Amino acid sequence: MTDDDVVGTGPVELGGRAPSSLARGAAAELFVASRIALLGFQVYRPLADDRGVDLVVDVGRGRHVMVQVKAIRVTSGYVFMRKSTFPLESWVVLALVVFDTGDDPHLFLIPATEWSDPYPPLVSRDYVGLKSAPEYGVSIRKRWDQDLAAWSATPPHIEQVFKHAHPHS
Repeated sequence: MTDDDVVGTGPVELGGRAPSSLARGAAAELFVASRIALLGFQVYRPLADDRGVDLVVDVGRGRHVMVQVKAIRVTSGYVFMRKSTFPLESWVVLALVVFDTGDDPHLFLIPATEWSDPYPPLVSRDYVGLKSAPEYGVSIRKRWDQDLAAWSATPPHIEQVFKHAHPHS
């Protein structure tokens, strides 16, 4: 008898199902945390996610960066952060994970201050007089890889974003 003959020990057949958005979000958080940790930073996960902070990164000397992680499939078109939980401060960043078909995920690190004067693909929406809460967002278009290239999370880009998170410290 092999391990595969015992119920519950064989390979799990997923039947080609795509992960749910919750599963994709959790995978994105772990992906971002691992990329940052491999650069030597300490990464922490808050006990609760009710303030738009998915990861806290220790950048040294008592300084931290708050990271909101968003995941999207290329077939989707928009991610957003509520303005009430995404202040335009140098120590707040968006980690955008784009899941492309079959490839490894693509990571982009966008400082919140980029929304101070947004330009495509970044947007700011206030919804004055409507029920929707004001938000900042990223529109994903067919040319997403070109649109987001400036924020590609290469090791030097990640280091630079974290270095500039506390410019007066």
